[in-house]
Amino acid sequence: MRRHQFIVAYRPIVDLATRCCIGAEALVRWKHQNRIVCPDHFIPLAEHRGLIQAITDQVFDTVLLELGDFLQRYSELYVSINLNAPDLTSRRFLEQLTPALAAANIAPQQIRIEATERCFLDADAAKEVIQAFRDAGHPVYIDDFGTGYSSLSHLQNFQVDALKIDKSFVDTVGQDAASSNVASHIIDMALTLQVQVVAEGIEREEQAFYLRMRGAQFGQGWLFSRH
Repeated sequence: MRRHQFIVAYRPIVDLATRCCIGAEALVRWKHQNRIVCPDHFIPLAEHRGLIQAITDQVFDTVLLELGDFLQRYSELYVSINLNAPDLTSRRFLEQLTPALAAANIAPQQIRIEATERCFLDADAAKEVIQAFRDAGHPVYIDDFGTGYSSLSHLQNFQVDALKIDKSFVDTVGQDAASSNVASHIIDMALTLQVQVVAEGIEREEQAFYLRMRGAQFGQGWLFSRH
């Protein structure tokens, strides 16, 4: 962190109907000795050592530095940032985000918040903070939806703007597997609740076609970008 070795990769989010890029997810990577270290290898350690919030701050600073002018110019595009449990149980990050975006002349809806289900362990605090983000104009997504033990209860307790279908369910689309229909059930549930759907890990055209026909609006994956 002191050497600023964390970099940000941007994974495009695509409109499945038009195939136009409508935004991107900011993903932290560690550039160490000319190789890229994936988050699975350092995020758990950062969480254990109490450094994860500082990494989030560096990611946001990098997004502003690299894409600030771009987001000003193209107000219809956005970047989503993954938040950890500590920043979904307090307003610390929101209180930094609001003045920084105002100074950069970037609209609140251009920075979106992604939260995994394990961020909701303190449900009461998370519910309040999620609503604070939404009240400030930041759409909130539940990331990796369906992989936690209490996915359905989260939809009852939290108001969110979109669900992101985990890659493990997209992988089995069209296959003879026990989980092959999970993605379509999540889409049906999202449509009933009037929240949007982003399908992660789309690698094949037949997956994109199936998900779009079922009602998913947006997608990510190697089909659209190998980044």
